[in-house]
This record gives sequence, structure tokens and C-alpha cells, in this order.
Amino acid sequence: MAADTTPTGHAGHAPADTMPAGHAGHAPPPGSRPSDADRAAARAPKSMAHGGHAMQEGETHRMLMLPLPGGWQLLGMAQAFPMATWGAPGEDGSPLHDTESYLTQPAAMANIESPGSRLVLRTTLNFEALTQPDGEYTFGGWGEGFIDKRHPHTFLHEAMLSLNLWKAAGGSFSLSAGKGFAPYGTDDPMSRPVAKYPTNHHLSQLLERWTLNAIYLRGAWGIEAGVFGGQEPDGPYDLGNVESFGDSYSARLTRRFGGRGTGAAWEASASYGSVREEHHGEAERTSLMNVALRHYRDYADGGLYALVEASRSEPRGEEKGYYSLLGEGLFRVGMHRPYGRVEYATRPEYEREGAPGTEGFFRYDHDAHAEGATRWLITSLGYEVDLPGDVVTTRPFLEVQHNRVWEERGGIDPRALFGTSSFFSISAGFRLFFGGGPMRMGSYGVLDDMTTMHRPPEQGGGASHRH
Repeated sequence: MAADTTPTGHAGHAPADTMPAGHAGHAPPPGSRPSDADRAAARAPKSMAHGGHAMQEGETHRMLMLPLPGGWQLLGMAQAFPMATWGAPGEDGSPLHDTESYLTQPAAMANIESPGSRLVLRTTLNFEALTQPDGEYTFGGWGEGFIDKRHPHTFLHEAMLSLNLWKAAGGSFSLSAGKGFAPYGTDDPMSRPVAKYPTNHHLSQLLERWTLNAIYLRGAWGIEAGVFGGQEPDGPYDLGNVESFGDSYSARLTRRFGGRGTGAAWEASASYGSVREEHHGEAERTSLMNVALRHYRDYADGGLYALVEASRSEPRGEEKGYYSLLGEGLFRVGMHRPYGRVEYATRPEYEREGAPGTEGFFRYDHDAHAEGATRWLITSLGYEVDLPGDVVTTRPFLEVQHNRVWEERGGIDPRALFGTSSFFSISAGFRLFFGGGPMRMGSYGVLDDMTTMHRPPEQGGGASHRH
């Protein structure tokens, strides 16, 4: 999630207003005639990330770029997705037979950057606490006291200060501190094609933690490590997990092929995390593992994005963990974007606070222990159209999700929960992007797309073509 990812100037210099994404260098003076180079740049494909797809010729879009005193600059964008979900349509006997509408994933992102992007403050505010306080239908989803609904994220989603050394020991180095993502797993689902989050969100990302992260990139290799507080937030306004800082750690090793930084065509990664949490005063430690392979490639009039990943949790002690196998992809042809995802995963089942058909059915005690587990096969298919604008890009979409559920352990019968073990849902809405488009989320410093997108490759950029 963020701004257009083609170079819009060199680091440390911003235009007085917004600049069309995809134009490398400075904006021409008002009234001047375009040069041959300008015309060539206008004909070149323009890249804007959305789970690995890019904007093309004719899809003008602007990102906020404002100069600040002392050569600093402000970069920013915002997004909101008005959407409706029909749960188990046509199945009158199912407790999921209902319709809800939301303004989901409303967020505003801003970078304040020093000259040369040596210092960068990344801030992301998430407004789901206001627009979907009771969660969003996400069958198979779980976490932070919500089940079969996705919980609202915290209002202060990211606040990370990064020190970047673009030339350090033959590579580049960053040290980042604040609240955000620990270095583990794959991109945040907010920046990927499928609107509904996958079941593995709490197996494949470590987010909204107070963390200290370090990154070193050299050639095709990258290593990230972080120390953070393992306690999850208890609600969208909770900042208290700063007290647990230092009790957990994670690392991610990445090998890239066919490019550098986040713009590489191929990216293979392996991650490990050790997370400590307390539930009703009892400390628990869980090991998390993730391996992933990501691909993106541009074509003459489109692009192909794909991701496959495997995630697993292993709690210490007698409790059993959970796993997920996921594959997703998107094929972009002009303004048309068909996409899909298949996930085979287990998830915990908790004592629910209400009977099927009530709002309490989708809530559980965040500190409770799981009573068992279910196994899910979730297939999602969607279609999206890009309707670009000068300041706002609109993307209407339709998404269908089919769920097949089995008992995994603990005697949890899916039919007792849902009235069936096989059901589907339909979602439709619009993705609205203001002043930019979605960009990869989950890394900072020299891997922050909002920072690297306006740095020429020779200055440590290069994340401007594939996302």
C-alpha cells in the first residue's frame, strides 16, 4: 500500500506539488514543450503495485510529494474499500446467511524523509476501529478475539523511524525502530490482490509490534533481524504491548533473482520467529516458520504476479500448532485483473461468546486457550477493473470464496458451528486509492518502497518496476 512506484525524482528533492508517477526526474516547467526524452518516458509503462501488478500507458496517477524546510520532503497516500459481503447466500439454514457492508481497510500512509533519505519516518494510520468496529466477515479467519471475522487493526498501524546507509560494507544497511512489522514472513495482505485476508495472517506476518529491526542488503542477498514485544494488542487503541518489548525475536533471509530490492522478478525467503505472549498471566512461547517464493514479471500489455508460501507454528509444551499452505496469483491484461487464491490451513477453535446467528458467535476471549482445531480449504476467485484518475484510482471488484471445513482435533464439528461443512460467500465493492496505489508492506529502511521508488538505481533505488 503506497504511492506509484516509478521514479518521480531524485532523493532529497521534491516538486512543489504532486508529480505524475512514472516520470523519472523533475517535472517540466509550466508551458514548456516536452522533449524527446519526456515523450519516451510518457510512452513507457508506469508501474503501480497491487499484489504484483503495474499501471500501464494512459493510467495517470499522482502521489502527494511536498517539500519541507531544509530539503526534507513529505510523501503520502490514502485508501478505502467500500464493500459488501453476502455470507452463505442461498443457505437459509446456515447461521452465516447474512449480509454486511463496510468501509474496510481505510488507511493513510505518510513518509517524512530527510535529504538523501538518510532518515525516514513512516507513519500509517488505520481507521477500521471507526468503520468496522465489529469486524469484517472473513470465514476461516481468526485472531485478537475475533473468529470468522477479521478484527479491526490498531489506529497506529505503523510509526517507524529508519536510519539508512545506502553505501555500507559493500551493500546498504538500515536500522529501524518503532511500532510496525517485525521482519518475518510475507507481504501484508492489505497490499495483495484478494480483498479478504487469508487464514494464515497470524502465521505469516508479525505486525503492530514495538520492534527494533536491522537490514543488510548486498547483491542479491538480504538479511533482516528484529527484536520486538510479542504481546498482541488487545484492541484497536491498545499501545500497551510496548511493555513486552525485547521478549521476542525474528529473522528473514532473502535471495532475489532478476532485479534488486523489492523490484526483483523472483524472490525466495525463509523466516523464523520466536514469540512470547501472556494469557491470563501465563507466559507462552511459540516458534513461527515461513518459506515463500514470490514472482512478478511485466509483459507488453500486462503482468503476472504469483506467491506460494508455507507457514507453521510450534508452541512449546503439549499444545499443538497450526499450518498453512497458500498459493495466489494475478494476471493483468490492460485494465483487467483476474486473480485467485487457494489456501489449505488449520486454525484454532475457541469457546465463542454467543450462539450461531448472534454477534457473539464471532467473538472469543483473546486470552483463552484453544479448545480444538478445524481444517480449511478456501478457494477465492476475483475480477477487478482499473479505472484510473488524476488523483483517485477506482477499482470495482467482485470476489467469490468457497470454504470446505473439516474437524482437525478436539471434537469440533463444523456442522454444529455453520450448519454445513461446505459454504461460500460473495463480496463486491470498490478499491479507492487517493494519491497513490498499494505498495508492498512489511519492511522498512532500504526496503521501504515509498523511499526507494523515488531514488535512481545508482543511488540505492530500483524498486520501481515490479511489486
